[in-house]
Amino acid sequence: MPSPLTPADALLQSGIDSETIGNRTQSAGLLAWFLANVWRLEKEDVDSAICDGNGDKGVDAIVVDDDLSEITIFQTKFHKNPAHTRQGDTDLKALVGAAAWFQTPDTVDQLLAAGPNQELKNLIVRQGVQEKLANGGHVVRLVFVTNGELDSAGVSYTDARKAGPPPLQVWDREKLTEIAERTQRPALIVDTSVLQVSTAPMVIDLTHQAKMAVCIIPALELVALPGIEDRSLFSRNVRLFAGRTRINNELRTTVQDLDEHRLFPAYHNGLTLLTNKIGEVTDGSISLEGVGVVNGCQSLITLYDNKSVLTDELQLIVKVVEVTGDDQVADQITYRSNNQNAVTLRDQRSSDGAMRDLQAGIAAKFGNEFALVTRVGEVVTAAKTIENTLAAQLITAAYLNEPWAAVRKVRLFDQDYRRIFNRTITPERIYLLHLIDSAVGAQRGKLRADLRASYASIRFTLVNLVAVVLRITEAGERLLHEPDHWLPEEERAVVAALELIAAEVVDSSNYHVQNELDDNADYDPKSVFKSRSGVSRLITDVIRDAKRQAGRPTSYLFTVTPADRS
Repeated sequence: MPSPLTPADALLQSGIDSETIGNRTQSAGLLAWFLANVWRLEKEDVDSAICDGNGDKGVDAIVVDDDLSEITIFQTKFHKNPAHTRQGDTDLKALVGAAAWFQTPDTVDQLLAAGPNQELKNLIVRQGVQEKLANGGHVVRLVFVTNGELDSAGVSYTDARKAGPPPLQVWDREKLTEIAERTQRPALIVDTSVLQVSTAPMVIDLTHQAKMAVCIIPALELVALPGIEDRSLFSRNVRLFAGRTRINNELRTTVQDLDEHRLFPAYHNGLTLLTNKIGEVTDGSISLEGVGVVNGCQSLITLYDNKSVLTDELQLIVKVVEVTGDDQVADQITYRSNNQNAVTLRDQRSSDGAMRDLQAGIAAKFGNEFALVTRVGEVVTAAKTIENTLAAQLITAAYLNEPWAAVRKVRLFDQDYRRIFNRTITPERIYLLHLIDSAVGAQRGKLRADLRASYASIRFTLVNLVAVVLRITEAGERLLHEPDHWLPEEERAVVAALELIAAEVVDSSNYHVQNELDDNADYDPKSVFKSRSGVSRLITDVIRDAKRQAGRPTSYLFTVTPADRS
């Protein structure tokens, strides 16, 4: 009989179980959880990437990433007793052996002729693997995923194959449980709450996993729920209190008008609560084991702040959904119940695994020095913060090299979301982008007047240009990819270097614009920073100016030695 799971293993197993749906095995469930939470794929892309099953030729999934120019081959090994199971090198060698099928378009042809299962055939065609290999721009990498721990042979083999070719990366129990802890959804408040109701609750079985109770509850009962003051009741809500918005001001006015109380349930949309279990239900009360608000945060906080004027006549329609610990059901309810309101895509993404992972990772790395803000109304105490909207814009500019797209906020958390917050974006990269952006901002006053007035739109082109200059040197290229080797130990030297580069980038940009105006009186200085072609011409000038400096003693190119000197 397997030993009881440790808390960390149990948390990971819970994630695996939530993905073990349909005909998926536990191994496929582990891979699906990994692709969603570590590789940061959209849910709809996870299933289409998996080909686990008989005849898969040692390939459990394939992911093609055109932004990173990579074709990644995955293989998974699930262990029922992970804390007491060791993963050897046999399965790792099998994955390396399977990589031989993906060396050239001809070897892929040989694989297709060797009789793989239909899922693998379809996946290879759908992902355009042969075409990517033929074009020569994509590299193949291998990823082995296991919830077991590597034994000495597994560790030795992983170290030997780390550089490839093709490079092998192993995600084992230790790494996966860390991700599981960082991406776990906030828990509901564990208290048992008994609410007095105005109408007998109507209880409906929605699925075998969820049921719902609908009733009308006096506001005085709802404002007595635990966790309103410290906002813990709303931990799963996609946004917190938005402050004195027009809607909240109107709601406050309505609450303070006693003549409006009786009609309140007629025109208010009500609240949606999640609970781990709907307990005893009577005509006059309902008992909830655990509670959280996923829709109606603004209303409940406004009611709480004005509880001195509440009367028994002010009541709300309340839906209580029992989710029995099923995170996927809870996520779906949270998303759908907010999708009908004026909630931005940025708000919706605040509960996404990638956001939770980055926010928790930044908190663990930087403590009270630096924090990522992911929701409207989120209260943080860190000395420095960055909102995830700005982070998305900076990533688009510096890492995707598309500064002209960074100003299109509607795309950042929609079709471009997974491209932006991909698996390479780490807490250290977010912090480095914050430093680059600050260095650029410090030079704002040195921009030409016409550019300075349009700083909001040209800001991300300047960030991109700093990244372009960094990539000229080996040290700068490595800083962008592995900032943890410099930060935080060498932060002061890095900041000084970034400020110098930013100053030169601003000078080059001013000079470029003036030259263009001298050649063409109809030239629009603002348009250069908003188009691909305009930015490309600007980059050419900046690189030329930077390379002229390369051999000089006073060169501003990045040469700071990393703290670990590795």
